[in-house]
Amino acid sequence: MSETHDLAEAYVLGQLEPEARAEVEARIAAPADAADAALAAEVRALSADWHALDLTAEPAPMAPGAWESLQTRLSAERGRTAPAASGAAPPPLRAGARTAARPAAGTGRGWKRLAGAATAACIALAAALTLELFTPQPAVMAILLDDDGGSVALIEAFDDDSLRVTPLEDFSPEGAQVLQIWTKPDADGPPVSLGVLGRAMRARVTGPDLPRPESGQLYEITVEPPGGSPTGLPTGPIVGKGLAQRPL
Repeated sequence: MSETHDLAEAYVLGQLEPEARAEVEARIAAPADAADAALAAEVRALSADWHALDLTAEPAPMAPGAWESLQTRLSAERGRTAPAASGAAPPPLRAGARTAARPAAGTGRGWKRLAGAATAACIALAAALTLELFTPQPAVMAILLDDDGGSVALIEAFDDDSLRVTPLEDFSPEGAQVLQIWTKPDADGPPVSLGVLGRAMRARVTGPDLPRPESGQLYEITVEPPGGSPTGLPTGPIVGKGLAQRPL
């Protein structure tokens, strides 16, 4: 993976320190060069992918005691950050006053952090709304699982005779072997090839006559000889498979 991809992924997953995150947000909000534009595009793509993956995830209950532990930690944080009570309440501000009371010593940093957090929240909300407006929604999505139940790829099938495959791990074949994408539009019929990839990579496959995506439809990826299956049917080991679901 490239440094741009790694940085975008860390940003989307919330793994950056505040200063680094603010720097990324400034770059993607107003790209100054090709590198910034590439970073912004990578952030948009990863945000869309994780949003789509989230739509297909099954809800899981919180661990026992997790909520109580969170409340305890929040209460402790409030106790450490609560300001000391003063003897008298500050006078009310007059309407139209040109100056405001000077903040107490030591509170400037807290206000700056609060302002930074508010700015970051606004940028994140704007990015989410942009993705919602301009990212086409798939008709169905399928998480492909390996034999151990691990998620290996996300398939998004659209109503415009196209689909997108996004690897969730690197399962590139060895040598000249290729990866072939399949689906079964008819549960009683044979698998239909959707395309061939030279390696595990994010790619979009277009028609003109891809099978219409339906809920419950099987998708899978297999390892095949160079050029694809010689029989028109899967012949190699299955990398992952899964049933499609409609986004919520």
